[in-house]
Amino acid sequence: MNKSINIKKFKNLAKALAKENIIVEYQTDWSKSVNGSYALSDRPYIGSGNYNGVEGWYFKRNSNKNFTAKEKNKIKEILLKKGFKSKGFSKYEVEYDNDRSYRPTFSFIFSL
Repeated sequence: MNKSINIKKFKNLAKALAKENIIVEYQTDWSKSVNGSYALSDRPYIGSGNYNGVEGWYFKRNSNKNFTAKEKNKIKEILLKKGFKSKGFSKYEVEYDNDRSYRPTFSFIFSL
């Protein structure tokens, strides 16, 4: 069972990452998206996952560029400072038939 978490904690995490030029994907603010243009909200996209039986989350990068070793280390450091623990990274991936692509992500859980 996962502890409840306030959205502010995720927003603060995304802001701390942005200070290191690690930009995550944000949700679309549909109330401000008009005439074919999309406006982003202040809320990062938060995916949910299960990592060896522990509930957690993942953030998507806002581009298809894979994380460098230096960025991975910085992400792990920031996660720890914010009360989380890294559970892994995924690379940019395209399905075998080029039908879909998946942005790089990093997953994390509450620090135990």
